[in-house]
Amino acid sequence: MTTFDPFDPGQAQRAWPLLEQLRDTGPVAPIAGGMHYVTRHAECREALRDTASFSNASGMKAPGVEVPFEDRILGELDPPQHTAVRRVMVTALTPKVVHAAEPFMRDTALQLLRQIPVPGTADLVPAFTVPLPNRITVHLLGFPAEDAEELAGWAKALMESEFPRLNRTERGEGFAGAFPEFAGYIDEKVTLRSEEIARGAPVPDDVLTRLIRLEVDDVRLSPRQLRALTRNLITGGLTTTSQLLGNLLHQILADPDLETRLRRDDTALNPAIEESLRLAPPILFVARGCVHATAIGGTEIGEGERVVVGTGSANRDERVFDGGDAFDLDRPNADQHLTFGYGPHVCPGAALARVEARLALTAFFDHFVHGSVALEPGYEFENVSTFFEIGPRRLPVVTTAA
Repeated sequence: MTTFDPFDPGQAQRAWPLLEQLRDTGPVAPIAGGMHYVTRHAECREALRDTASFSNASGMKAPGVEVPFEDRILGELDPPQHTAVRRVMVTALTPKVVHAAEPFMRDTALQLLRQIPVPGTADLVPAFTVPLPNRITVHLLGFPAEDAEELAGWAKALMESEFPRLNRTERGEGFAGAFPEFAGYIDEKVTLRSEEIARGAPVPDDVLTRLIRLEVDDVRLSPRQLRALTRNLITGGLTTTSQLLGNLLHQILADPDLETRLRRDDTALNPAIEESLRLAPPILFVARGCVHATAIGGTEIGEGERVVVGTGSANRDERVFDGGDAFDLDRPNADQHLTFGYGPHVCPGAALARVEARLALTAFFDHFVHGSVALEPGYEFENVSTFFEIGPRRLPVVTTAA
């Protein structure tokens, strides 16, 4: 058994050579803590599809940690509840809603880019890749724009704490106990909007209104469920999409030929986004608990054992992706990556993340002259501290023209 522990940031985010060895050995590898790591693409899809055998409920939590049903985010729910709640999320984030927000996304991207000094230096993470998706999420929810920075601070503190693993911090248990200001803010917004809807007052057709009005089996979501899903949207927008933007910009700034091609051919933007999602997935893996004995790729999985579905490893599986360790803009099947999940667990915010990335890149190219933004001399990639994410902690650049 290897001592590989995907819950250790020191290992998980630098494990590509080891994961290649594990894929060569077999589709499922025993790892630290008695867990099973699914290494290959086909078997990862099989595990993600098998919701009867593998439970979301406590997969990413430390052993013995249970989250009350009403406090669970989407990734902690199992069917049939997951199916119903996911339908609510998808309905709240319809293509119509996303499309209507595109002018705001582009204007916000350009506004942030104009604040970067030219000529000068800046760190694109706090200047662009973090605030853009956060402001978009706040806008879609219908929250005041001036609250975006505070919400981002709360979300960052949550994701970098022990809360994702333990469902608690030194301040208390559960979301409301561990982050009372964050939870209280969401509760206040949900209560005010619910009261407006109840008395028939005119309300905006934003994501919060849609979440409150939508029903599961003719019953509206409880305030605690609304709190959990709203928190899910805020933290997801801050982390996943922020890492996607950071990884994309890092790849472009490190490869002048790639920048040249993307500027000349806007049809290459979508393939670039998919290849970035495949090669540098914002989320490295998902974990599941086995609820009854089964098998994956010929490996027996016992009831109560934990399975780590290595979607990041699957994205480089040599059986599916030729030369999978390289960024290839012409890769014909880059969109077969598992970064947004598979089957019933495909992320409902995937389309939104892709639109944000495309508009952010377009705005970046429109604002800055070709070749006028370069990584700071001597820059070395440093990963964010969250144990299951890939993305630059900092992206310092030198600008010469806009």
